[in-house]
Amino acid sequence: MKNWQPDPTQALCDGLAQPASLLERSGREWTAMLAVGRENLLLGALWHRAMEAGVAERLPEWAARHLWGAALTAETNAAALRWELEQLDSGLIRNLTPPLVLKGGAYVLAGLPNAAGRIAADIDLLFRRDEVERAEAVLFYEGWFGTHHSAYDQRYYRQWMHELPPLQHVKRGTTLDLHHNILPATFAVAVDPERLLSAARPIGGMDRLQLPAPRHLVLHAIVHLFSETDWDRGLRDLYDIHTLIEHYEAQHGVVFWEELLNEAEALQVAWLMEPAIRCCQHRFGTLVPESVERRLHDHAASLPARWVSRRMFHHALNGRVSATPWVDALARALVFLRGHWLKMPPLLLARHLFYKAFLAPREDDSGEDRAAANPQQHG
Repeated sequence: MKNWQPDPTQALCDGLAQPASLLERSGREWTAMLAVGRENLLLGALWHRAMEAGVAERLPEWAARHLWGAALTAETNAAALRWELEQLDSGLIRNLTPPLVLKGGAYVLAGLPNAAGRIAADIDLLFRRDEVERAEAVLFYEGWFGTHHSAYDQRYYRQWMHELPPLQHVKRGTTLDLHHNILPATFAVAVDPERLLSAARPIGGMDRLQLPAPRHLVLHAIVHLFSETDWDRGLRDLYDIHTLIEHYEAQHGVVFWEELLNEAEALQVAWLMEPAIRCCQHRFGTLVPESVERRLHDHAASLPARWVSRRMFHHALNGRVSATPWVDALARALVFLRGHWLKMPPLLLARHLFYKAFLAPREDDSGEDRAAANPQQHG
């Protein structure tokens, strides 16, 4: 008979949502949970959650050392991220319309709860479409150089995507993504970025950089994960969504939920919000008001498609402890195909995949692609 033990991914989610549950874990469970947490860059967040709940000192010492070390790494990362943003704020982009800071940078600057223990290796800024290439040009004089130099990659980013080819600082190696939208130009629906830019908020201590409105921070986290092809660190991004919603609901009550749904409908992304909230409920026990449940149901897929997609998302979020079960590998493959299907119309997608499969230069020979393999990438 097999020895039963809890799913390590769910044990990690329970620990983040209810830190007292960490005191019930055996040594074997901790070993598996630490592997999943490290894969998803969530060990630092788990340490902060344990500290807030007052249980950190009662954890097994060896496990606590793993969490504490990850939290120290994240603290150093956040200080470096803030410094980079301060350099950008006082630099040449001051001559442009103020951009929005997205994702990890925004969480750090706003002091949001999901920033505690979080690692972000790149910076994301959102400019107006007619200014994003001017921003790229002026940043060249501050040491930011373009990557992805092939003609195909340049066209891929500039014509079809929502961002320019990533920039990298010549001395520090920091990666900077310049966006002009939150979803690709060829995506299944078109998002109006002006709604985000017009609702921007100032940041204390910054002259030019601005923050998205709370509803836009949450919606960007949702569309980023649920349009993604790579879910290797999907659990971290789902924890962002859960924590942001929990934080803003505590501040504003059910009114925040109403604003969030209204804006999701206005941006035509409510069909991405529905599975995101269901995953948050399933993994972290996110509380959803009854009135919001009813409205979310209107944006759910048909019953067969809903059943398949929920199983797919569930298994795609599972961590890899020692080996990936076939059903998790299948789910990740389906999420990969779904992300591409949403990203491009069929003919363009077929052309893109054919190029990547048979015509693109070998990535092993490109230094810039080694950076893309960094497990801490994607803000």
